[in-house]
Amino acid sequence: MRLGNSLLTLAAGLSTVFASSPGELSAPTLFRRNGTEDLQAFKGAVLLKNGEQTSCEVALMYSTFGFVSAACLDFTDDTAKTVNMSTSYEVMISGGLTSSYGRFRASRVTPNPNYDPASYANNIAILQFDSNGDDFVNYIASWRADWANMYFVRRSLSSAAGGAWNQPALTTYNSNLDMADCAKANTLFMYNQNDLICNQLTTTSIMNATCSIPYASMYGVIDPNAAIAAIYSHSAVYGQGNFCNGNKIYNYYIVMQNYVHWAMSVIGKKAPVFHTRIAEYTENMDANYSMTIPGNKNVESVLVYGGDLYHLNTTMTGDEESEEKGGLSTGAIIGILLGLLAL
Repeated sequence: MRLGNSLLTLAAGLSTVFASSPGELSAPTLFRRNGTEDLQAFKGAVLLKNGEQTSCEVALMYSTFGFVSAACLDFTDDTAKTVNMSTSYEVMISGGLTSSYGRFRASRVTPNPNYDPASYANNIAILQFDSNGDDFVNYIASWRADWANMYFVRRSLSSAAGGAWNQPALTTYNSNLDMADCAKANTLFMYNQNDLICNQLTTTSIMNATCSIPYASMYGVIDPNAAIAAIYSHSAVYGQGNFCNGNKIYNYYIVMQNYVHWAMSVIGKKAPVFHTRIAEYTENMDANYSMTIPGNKNVESVLVYGGDLYHLNTTMTGDEESEEKGGLSTGAIIGILLGLLAL
């Protein structure tokens, strides 16, 4: 069930916030939350590279713009400043559940200028892509304090060539996970807990049924509504393995709300966002916002994975890299945590 702006305000006390004039927005994609079936009916999108499906979902804003993990892109060098445009980037959009909306070529790819590939800080980018002329809008849940619950979703294709979709995998989650454990596994999370969501949720990989991988996107639930709020960034895996060995895994999702004004500077109009209408709401106006990038980016005996998990990309760490780069021991991490708590 779709809600128009007026009905949304009356029914849920929510206020929509736009940077562009009302005439630029049409057919908002905001669904009343009666159950997971409604959430699965959102238009979703998957990134294709050189015609192949990736595990990377695109968080749609408009029919021609969306967020994606920067780690899913190819770069010309290790600094991740210049995107390799010899790679063909496309966005496959679902029409809801297993129907297809279309396949569109990306004409512009813009990684966040503060993206740090070594730590996955600011692991976000903007895709601009073609459309079929049917304009739509997807809202972004823009205030984390609103979310009474979280829906984690993974969309996938049964055939990239044919545009055929699998049924989305979805779970409802309200975390009781110890954040200290999330911080011990990943120093980026330790310093940026408002920018990242941590959990241990996984779903079966379509590439290997014996492997479980993280969900790809997260929707914030603001009763009685929901909207996309975060996308998968990276995972910290204990031991010498990946997602197929039963190791202890912590998954991290980047929250988009602090990158809305940067996105607006890229796309030339404000992103469609919503939040509850209360005095406590504060908007981050900084278009150059950056997470705190940790000096020590490695944790002893932990491997970090990110990007396209269907074609696994390991970036760090493990015992030998920890020695080389000065990885943090568990004792050192606990000391830092205690120091942060004392602030």
